[in-house]
Amino acid sequence: MKRVGILTIHNSPNYGASLQSYALYKYVSQLPGIECEVIDLHRPYENGYVKSNRFVPYRREPFSIKRSIKSALKKILRRESKKVSFYSIGSKYKFDEFNKSIKLSRPYWGIDELYADPPCYDVYMTGSDQVWNPTQPYCLEPYFLTFAPQDKKKLSYASSIGVTELQENEKQDFKRWLSFYDTISVREHQAKDLLASFIEKPVAQVADPTFLLDSEHWSSLAVDYTKVEPYILLFTVGFDFNLLQFAIKISNESGLRLMYLNQKLSDPIDGSYKVVNDAGPKDFLGLIAQSEMVITDSYHATVFSLILKAKNFYVYIGSYNKRGSRILDLLKTYKEESHLLSETLSENYNDLSNRKIDYQLVDRIYREEQMKAHDFLKSNLL
Repeated sequence: MKRVGILTIHNSPNYGASLQSYALYKYVSQLPGIECEVIDLHRPYENGYVKSNRFVPYRREPFSIKRSIKSALKKILRRESKKVSFYSIGSKYKFDEFNKSIKLSRPYWGIDELYADPPCYDVYMTGSDQVWNPTQPYCLEPYFLTFAPQDKKKLSYASSIGVTELQENEKQDFKRWLSFYDTISVREHQAKDLLASFIEKPVAQVADPTFLLDSEHWSSLAVDYTKVEPYILLFTVGFDFNLLQFAIKISNESGLRLMYLNQKLSDPIDGSYKVVNDAGPKDFLGLIAQSEMVITDSYHATVFSLILKAKNFYVYIGSYNKRGSRILDLLKTYKEESHLLSETLSENYNDLSNRKIDYQLVDRIYREEQMKAHDFLKSNLL
């Protein structure tokens, strides 16, 4: 058996991170002759994390007026709602249960421990999500597999940089670290072009790991929400006051109930929307699949709107969103740019309800992207 170790963003109370890590593990582990596990490297927000003085992040988001306003708006919203814990207990339990389906290495409580005693595999793989985003609040070097023995095969699958530009010191580091890879692939076309501008190695572009699995598999995992009265689903990665107000307006115009998927809030006092704060990854799938419309600023909510054939969906990229290139790349790939909301959020319900999704085209592109992704992994692992 060939042993494969994947380093990605996992064990996170984040729907996209959890589902993409599951998908990559699930697909690779079922390949013939492959034994696979995810390297359980802990990150700063996890209990028991041990900080490193040697391995430090590139940069932190600078303090700004926008951040001050955003923080104030969050406080206002939470005063109008019943405040819950940072992440609800119900949601955490469901994430923990879902993540049990992924085989993990022994835990590495910090980066120093990983480098002192790295796990042994025949192939080391950097997984997807924003593992190479220099704005992450932790050191990126391990996600370039520099802890692995130099004589072992190394590759990346759909790794994401998440930004459109890199600083010169970041380029030099990326170039040095990537020089040890046998094969490099990224998720976005922009990331491919960016890397190609300063490294000599070829760079492939492949689909997010969630597209490795068939839509039927994802549907089989989804919680059934068909008995819930028809609803519009709002899901935001963080908090966006303007997008919330827009969703409330669309809900009022349509007469449909607004369900706000948010792990950190409970129902507002005025009853203008219903908060779902105890959802796990399977609930996330069900809420998207069975909604009348999805409104989101999330990459993976957009992905699963396509995969699960949501009746309608719209995605918003605010001026604050420095990682919006991945959403634009996805919409362009699937020819659904008309489902990008304007920055001013000037649309009304009638306008949105009249824009249709060509799922015959989506399915064709899905199959093409999936075949390309399968071929990439098989050719590099088998």
